[in-house]
Amino acid sequence: MTEAQLRSGRVQTPADAPAHGDDGLRVMFDASALVQRYAAEAGHARVLTLMEQADQVLVATHCLSEVGAGLLRLRRDGCLAPAEFDRAWAAVQRDVADMVRVPVDDHVERFAFAAMERVPLRVTDALHLGSALVAHVDMFVTADRRVAQLARWLGLPSECLEGEASTLTEEVMVAP
Repeated sequence: MTEAQLRSGRVQTPADAPAHGDDGLRVMFDASALVQRYAAEAGHARVLTLMEQADQVLVATHCLSEVGAGLLRLRRDGCLAPAEFDRAWAAVQRDVADMVRVPVDDHVERFAFAAMERVPLRVTDALHLGSALVAHVDMFVTADRRVAQLARWLGLPSECLEGEASTLTEEVMVAP
């Protein structure tokens, strides 16, 4: 897959992927954005608003593991008490179970690779972008400015939450 194909929209996507807009507003969150649902950060309120407005909330398959890894790091570093970790992790699992999880397949990997060819990118970020492209989302939400810029370049409507990507060092909240 070439950059020209990616930019022109001539890249093949799975035949069973929903057409853009068929299912109402489809919003995909990467891990840096999703974690703000549970953290007392600037983007917390915006994430809640976007989730409320969305007809479908989507995440990449690996998003649960990525958020879990951040929570585990906080617990290991003593920034999150074990009981608070348990509450937050249960809330994340419950919420993600109600979201559409986009599986990694050949199409997602091709889009992810094309994104990594364009700029240096963590593979997890590239997989979020590839998943969003395959799922034909109406909005891709991240807390990482560089990922948001690349998403726009790839033709994904995107929103970058206020501030930099979450480092999971803020107070963790259990979502309502």
